[in-house]
Amino acid sequence: MDTPTDLVPSSMMSQPEVIESTAMSEPQCYYNETIAFFYNRSGKYLATEWNTVSKLVMGLGITVCIFIMLANLLVMVAIYVNRRFHFPIYYLMANLAAADFFAGLAYFYLMFNTGPNTRRLTVSTWLLRQGLIDTSLTASVANLLAIAIERHITVFRMQLHTRMSNRRVVVVIVVIWTMAIVMGAIPSVGWNCICDITHCSNMAPLYSDSYLVFWAIFNLVTFVVMVVLYAHIFGYVRQRTMRMSRHSSGPRRNRDTMMSLLKTVVIVLAIFETSGQRNTLYRWREHQETSARKIQP
Repeated sequence: MDTPTDLVPSSMMSQPEVIESTAMSEPQCYYNETIAFFYNRSGKYLATEWNTVSKLVMGLGITVCIFIMLANLLVMVAIYVNRRFHFPIYYLMANLAAADFFAGLAYFYLMFNTGPNTRRLTVSTWLLRQGLIDTSLTASVANLLAIAIERHITVFRMQLHTRMSNRRVVVVIVVIWTMAIVMGAIPSVGWNCICDITHCSNMAPLYSDSYLVFWAIFNLVTFVVMVVLYAHIFGYVRQRTMRMSRHSSGPRRNRDTMMSLLKTVVIVLAIFETSGQRNTLYRWREHQETSARKIQP
């Protein structure tokens, strides 16, 4: 009668059997595979040649990236040279402009490494491409949350500018970028599906499903907190404005302060909307690739 293999001590097993058993117990990694291998396994379309739509999207994307970088560079320069803007809220806005400038660079790099050019990427360069995008998006979202918190504090303290020291602002900015870099680097240092091919995402074929869920929840929670803060600010400012309109003899200084705060909140919300729109081009690119796959014979 044959003895079951799992009941035989490793010392009694032959050397080939020990090697085979060890290989089966260790996860298999695919660092040397091509990008096409991961895309084919996940079912994600990978273009083989440029079509007219792809060329138009690439041209439009490069133009938008250059515009984003120049516009945010002007914002940073304006805040730096104008001493009237040397306040915490403007430092945070300058940091947001820096995050958007970095996003422009990340998407500029993406434009030259998307479509058929994706096939030429290695596992490392693909993770770098996505990591740059994740870092820039995380920096923008975290910075917008910091601005929302700062505005919430100043509004309820009836101040146009917070009394936060420059040192604290620097600490906040350092924390924002540290968190952004960590979030962008996590997939490259291990939280991916290269050694767990069964859990690869269909949207980002080298990313683990669990990481994308974590990243999505992080951004969703941040967005919800921002919405709550700005809704609270809007309700408070609206209530205060209505009260002051009934008492026109009230202090003019308070009315001017409230209007200035309201204008600042509107500007921040406009910046938030602009920052959110920079993903549109990338998502459109994804949509075009999916559509191209559907119409292939």
